[in-house]
Amino acid sequence: MFVHVRAQETVEAAVPLPRRVLARAAAGAFAIAAALTPATAALGADQERAEPDVSGPGYSANQIAAIESVGAALEPGSERALTHQDAAFIKARFDRVALGAGDALIVAAANGTETRRYGAGDVVDGALRALSVEGDTAVIELRDDPADGITPTARLASYARGLNEAELDSRPAAAQPSPESVCGRDDSEHAACYKETDPEAYDASRSVARLIIDDQFYCTAWLAEGGNRLLTNNHCFDTDELAKATEVQFGYECLECTGGDTATPIKVTGDDVLATDYTYDFTLFTVADYDAIAHLPHLPIDTGQAATGEKVFIAGHPGGRPLRIAAVTDESGRARPAAAQCRVSDNTWNGRGWRTDLAYLCDTEGGSSGSPVVSRETGAVVGLHHLGGCPNSAVRMDLVYPMISPYLKYDF
Repeated sequence: MFVHVRAQETVEAAVPLPRRVLARAAAGAFAIAAALTPATAALGADQERAEPDVSGPGYSANQIAAIESVGAALEPGSERALTHQDAAFIKARFDRVALGAGDALIVAAANGTETRRYGAGDVVDGALRALSVEGDTAVIELRDDPADGITPTARLASYARGLNEAELDSRPAAAQPSPESVCGRDDSEHAACYKETDPEAYDASRSVARLIIDDQFYCTAWLAEGGNRLLTNNHCFDTDELAKATEVQFGYECLECTGGDTATPIKVTGDDVLATDYTYDFTLFTVADYDAIAHLPHLPIDTGQAATGEKVFIAGHPGGRPLRIAAVTDESGRARPAAAQCRVSDNTWNGRGWRTDLAYLCDTEGGSSGSPVVSRETGAVVGLHHLGGCPNSAVRMDLVYPMISPYLKYDF
C-alpha cells in the first residue's frame, strides 16, 4: 500500500468515527411491455421490439435506467431474446430460481461480446440479479444438466433498460447544491483525449468506475491503494444491501477523443461496505470478483492537505456517460484559448461539515459524485468530489484517511 505524506503537514485531530446514515434515492421508471421472444426470431429482421415511451412525468435527474416488469417463466433448454429498442444496456433480474449443481442461467449480448454464466452459488433466496449487457438485446438461456437430477426453474421478473441519449438529455437538472455544475463552458473531455497528451491523467482514470446502483441510479467510484478497496460517496450508497445491488464498471469510455463507440467495460458487483460517514460523505467498499480488476491502477491517497492554488484534475462519469477528465477550466467565461489548469481555489471550504472540503472550478455533473480529485504535484488523491455550485467541492482526503486507514492496511 502506498499513501502520499506531505512534509510538515498534519491531519486535523478531532475526526469522528465513521457512522452509517441511511441514504435515500428518488426512484422513478416507466412501465413498458417488453418483447421476450425466441432468440432465433428475435435476432432476425422482423424482430418485435418494445417501443420506448417517453411520455408522462419523465426521468429523475439521477436516473440512468428504467425498470420494466416481465414475469415470464423460462423453459429449460431454450434461448430467449429480451429486447428493448434503443436501450443502452439490458440488466435482467430473475426470481423463483432453483438450479442444480450443473445447471446455469446464461445471459449474453446479442453480438457475442459479453457472455456470463450464473450457477447455483449465485442464487440468493431464490433470486439472481445479472450484470448488464451492452446494447438493446440480451439473450437468455436456462441450461439443464440432467446429471444433477434437478430440473432448473427461473422466472425473468424484470429488467433495467439503460436510457438512450435522447432520454438522458430529457432528464431535469439537479437542484443545487448537487454534484452537477459546469462552470462556464464544459472543458472536460473524453478520457481518450488524454491518452497520448497526458498519460499521467489517463492512467489515473483507468482506476475509475461507473456505478449503476439498484439497477437505476449512478455515481462514480475508484480503486484505492490497498487491494480490494473502492471509494465513493456516502450519498451514493451506505449499506451492504445497496453495495451488493451495485454494478461496478471499469473502462466504460469512448474509443476516440471525438466520442462515438465505447469500449466494453469490465463489470463486477459490489460486496461489503467497510466504512461510511455522512459528514465526510464517503463510503469505502469491496467488490466481488476482485481478481477481474486487480490488474488496474489503484490510486494512492494523499494524507496531507492540498494547498490553495494546487493544480488538480478529476476523472469521472458525469451524467453517467462515458469516462471524462476535467483538467482545465475557463474559470466562468474566459475564452477557450485562455483555459487554465484546474486548481484548488479554497482548501478549507465548507461542505457537509465546517472546513471539510476543497473548492475548485473543474467541470462536473450529476454522476461525478465519488470521483477522485488528483493532485498534479503528488499524483495522489487529495479530494473525493461530492458537491456542485461553482465552485464545486470535494471532501478533503486528509480528513477521510484517518477513518479508513485501518481498512487499507488490514483485511477485515
